[in-house]
Amino acid sequence: MKHFILLFSFVCSILGSFSVFSKTGNQQEKREYSQHEYQQEKQQFSEAELAQMLAPIALYPDSLLTHILISSTYPIEIVEAHRWLKKNEKLNAEQIAKLVEHFEWDASVKALVPFESILSRLSDDLSWMQQLGDAFLQDETRVLAAIQALREQAKLAGNLDKMENTNVSYEENNIIIEPVKKEVVYVPYYDTRMVYGNWHWSSYPPVYWTPYSRVHVSHYSPFYWHSGIHISFNYFFSTFQWHKRHVVVVNPYKTLHYRSRRVIASGGYAKRWSHQPVHRRGVAYRTKHTSKKYYGNQAKFYKNKKSSHLAQRHFKQRLSSNNHFINKRKANKEPVRHNKNLLNVPKQHSAHVNYTKSIQGKGLSHKANAKKVTSKKNQKLTKNHYNSTKGKSIKHSTRKQHQYTASVKRHNTSRKKARN
Repeated sequence: MKHFILLFSFVCSILGSFSVFSKTGNQQEKREYSQHEYQQEKQQFSEAELAQMLAPIALYPDSLLTHILISSTYPIEIVEAHRWLKKNEKLNAEQIAKLVEHFEWDASVKALVPFESILSRLSDDLSWMQQLGDAFLQDETRVLAAIQALREQAKLAGNLDKMENTNVSYEENNIIIEPVKKEVVYVPYYDTRMVYGNWHWSSYPPVYWTPYSRVHVSHYSPFYWHSGIHISFNYFFSTFQWHKRHVVVVNPYKTLHYRSRRVIASGGYAKRWSHQPVHRRGVAYRTKHTSKKYYGNQAKFYKNKKSSHLAQRHFKQRLSSNNHFINKRKANKEPVRHNKNLLNVPKQHSAHVNYTKSIQGKGLSHKANAKKVTSKKNQKLTKNHYNSTKGKSIKHSTRKQHQYTASVKRHNTSRKKARN
């Protein structure tokens, strides 16, 4: 009894220690998870930082602004496009458009090639461009909300009404900026320290771009307009869906002509823009969450693609084996029987002929089993075969009858002689 009590107390102590260890482990995991969440929140951009980086481009036309946001996620291709444009300054717009179509850049980068001033801004200020792309990848909705907040701030300052070469409209408390002329886009330059009125975040002043040439802006004319750029290739393929706070795109290679914002947004072929890590060319993401988000989807796509390729290969192998089996049967001139491995081969029903001919007499009978007939065309042959076998069987039975009667007579005569 004492040993049993000692053993029971030992087991209880071990179970108690395991429960305490599990509780401490769960508490540590919760602390680590909360620290991870805090770090992720800390890595996200604040509203002040978003307003700071978006200030120089928030008043651009919507079509141009979508290309800037998308292309900022592919910084290496932006630098390549700017360098290529510098090397080929002597080419005209039509030659540039034809050559750019064959490059492997993203469609948004190709759309910015005619805008040399914007490409130079993005290429010169790489840190700003990378922050813009990271913010757009982390939270697209917050970026678009910050753009609308800046446009509202410029409206309250009374400067949106002074935009001459653009059409400013309002839709469901959203401010939309579009070019006045179709297929002609004007790029504005403005002083970010003046156009938004009183800046709300003094510790985060707006990004200010010094003009490349002599540009004069004032409170009366806060915008300077560069010469209009005529769009003659795939440009109008993306726009904002402001009420949903995301960017939608259509096939860029089918937009040779002007498409309005409403046509793109409400068209049946429009879909939400998705980031393509292939065009990023190995540039690291700002957080682990975004890297897992896009590289994880790429791995799933690769797995699905691999499984589909395997399924197609197995299907082709099955088809080739079935075709080989059918050709072999045809070469041997044998009837094709039902086989589970065959695909799309009609079933061939066989007719089994079994008949019995009984003969009148001493209980003699003859059974004949015919072979399988696989086609309806051979019915005449089977009938002829049946008739021939019928005549042969009758002759054979009469001969046996004569033999039997003769043997009976011989037996009777032999018995009579033995009696005498």
